[in-house]
Amino acid sequence: MIRLLQIEDFKQAAEIAALAYPGMLIQSDEKKNEFIERLATEQKEDNGIEFFGCFDEQGELLGIFRVNDFECNINGKFQRIFGIGMVAVHLLHKKEKVAFQLLSYFHNYARQENVALVSLYPFNPSFYRKMGYGYGPLRYEFKFKPGEMIADGNKSKVKFLTPSDEEAIVSLYNEYAQNNHGMLKRTWKEKEYIKTRKTYYVGVEEENCLVGALAFTLDPVKDSHFLHQHMIIHEWIWSNPSAYKQLASWVSSQQDQVDRVIFRTNDQSFVYSLFNPLNDSNHVIPSVYHEVATTGSGIMYRITNIQSFVNGTNFNGLGRPQENTQILLEIEDSFITEQHGVYKLSYSRERWEIQKVEKTHEQAGITIGIHDLSSWWMGSVTLESLYNYGEAKVHQLEPKMLDEWFKPRNGPICFTAF
Repeated sequence: MIRLLQIEDFKQAAEIAALAYPGMLIQSDEKKNEFIERLATEQKEDNGIEFFGCFDEQGELLGIFRVNDFECNINGKFQRIFGIGMVAVHLLHKKEKVAFQLLSYFHNYARQENVALVSLYPFNPSFYRKMGYGYGPLRYEFKFKPGEMIADGNKSKVKFLTPSDEEAIVSLYNEYAQNNHGMLKRTWKEKEYIKTRKTYYVGVEEENCLVGALAFTLDPVKDSHFLHQHMIIHEWIWSNPSAYKQLASWVSSQQDQVDRVIFRTNDQSFVYSLFNPLNDSNHVIPSVYHEVATTGSGIMYRITNIQSFVNGTNFNGLGRPQENTQILLEIEDSFITEQHGVYKLSYSRERWEIQKVEKTHEQAGITIGIHDLSSWWMGSVTLESLYNYGEAKVHQLEPKMLDEWFKPRNGPICFTAF
């Protein structure tokens, strides 16, 4: 049985989390009690966070997960999506399909709530790919000398921000999210981080309005002396190029105190804002490509309701057919079996509509797995690439044309951890 966790369940949940995620450092009784208090607080707040658990017939907790209820910019329009996190299975009940039950419940819950898209950060990408999750954007970790930033802005207006600036930071962040596909609106937990000063914030104002903000920490370099430190940039948002330039100049000016700046971003073009983007690896990829960043695959997406996704997005802002169009789309989904099958995707009067086709003798124009469909429609990959690698089949249609109709022009970006 799977149900919402109650106060009396949190002790068992803490025991499972402590063994599943040793890096959380909640093994001691003191840390477990702090974790239990955190769960209780997050569960009762009006914050879009809910904790669920899978119980056996004797009432023993076998596994847990957290549902995050987000607003996500999908193609320029904020829509409700779910993010699942803290998926953990009791150490004595592995390989008993507990995770299968947890994910099945989560997907059904999303469908009941008419949430068409869900997301997660995978502990193992291949595990979730088998459950229909597609890869999201890559993240690049740059590690550069502060003086290598192109610093031609005026840093004199950069100032420290405080928790009293929370409203301005949130407003700027949500404006940034409004302009960037894939971004989530500022969450309750992130607001708490601002209030409790989890990081330092600096910002730039123009006409008494915050136009740029940068969150950072200073971390000692491992196995070095106390004066040797890196600057970790956790968040960098701006509403105009001038605000970016001012903050970049401020970062550059830290070269007497900071050895390297570590900045993680989904934007590979950040390399063009640096005089010398080389990191500290001294690694050259043949023939002569100097390493400038390490790359990771993180957030994954899954469409849980194909009809709702099409109706909700209408692929707004993208190219359109010049006349009424019909496409047969064959979707392979072995996890949400009711989604598996053939669909007729139709365009007329400025709208896309989709309906499932029970029987047809026509060959599908597109055959694709739900994991790759999710990545494609979220803009992480082109159909042309999937076709070229043999991961999607396209019959009597042009992949480039289909990309113009269905793929967001820019890939998704996401700052939110959950």
